[in-house]
Amino acid sequence: MKTKKIIINFVTFFSYFIYEYLLIAIFQVINLDFYKLDVSGRILFLSITNLAFIIFLFFIYKKELKEDWKDFLINKKKYLKKYFTYYMVGVILMGISNIIIQSITNTSISGNEETVRSYIKLFPIYMSFSSIIYAPFVEEMIFRKSIKNIINNKYLFIFLSGVIFGALHITDYSDVNQILLGIPYIIMGLDFAYIYYKTNNIFTTMTFHIIHNFILLTIQLIGGLL
Repeated sequence: MKTKKIIINFVTFFSYFIYEYLLIAIFQVINLDFYKLDVSGRILFLSITNLAFIIFLFFIYKKELKEDWKDFLINKKKYLKKYFTYYMVGVILMGISNIIIQSITNTSISGNEETVRSYIKLFPIYMSFSSIIYAPFVEEMIFRKSIKNIINNKYLFIFLSGVIFGALHITDYSDVNQILLGIPYIIMGLDFAYIYYKTNNIFTTMTFHIIHNFILLTIQLIGGLL
């Protein structure tokens, strides 16, 4: 039973990396080329696939999610109050590391951040869904829950969860500056992994992830209006 659970989590973890490409390939078989769709078509495709992947993860982890939700309803005040400090430490360290790295590399923002900002300006509704709903749910399920279900060792889980999470936010591995700018994301990934390990409740980190992305999204949307 344990082996089966590990295999399921392995498959689920790797599905994150191939899911959209697999769907694009399937659509090409029926002569529907994603890359030839107009902007509205691409956004519709991504919205549907994102929603479908959320449903897929919910189905895979239905039992665990129900258990976590029941526990979160009872203990949410304790979890959020106690670990808000840990979340803020992560935010502060992320900010400090960003400032240091940007001063060393003379780079204003990471490629990932630049892409996100441009998408927010172009597709505010889709990016609101992606930032506040899709990313917090999917990334916490993939980079926290699935990895923790595979790895029992506390330190290895936190390390891998943080590093993999940060690495996926690096857009150009041929650019040393962009690799260095991935460090703040790794710090946040380590922070979320630690909080998840301590609470053993995925809704705690999802909540902090939603808060984090909501604040950043709001700043970008307000900045775009000014």
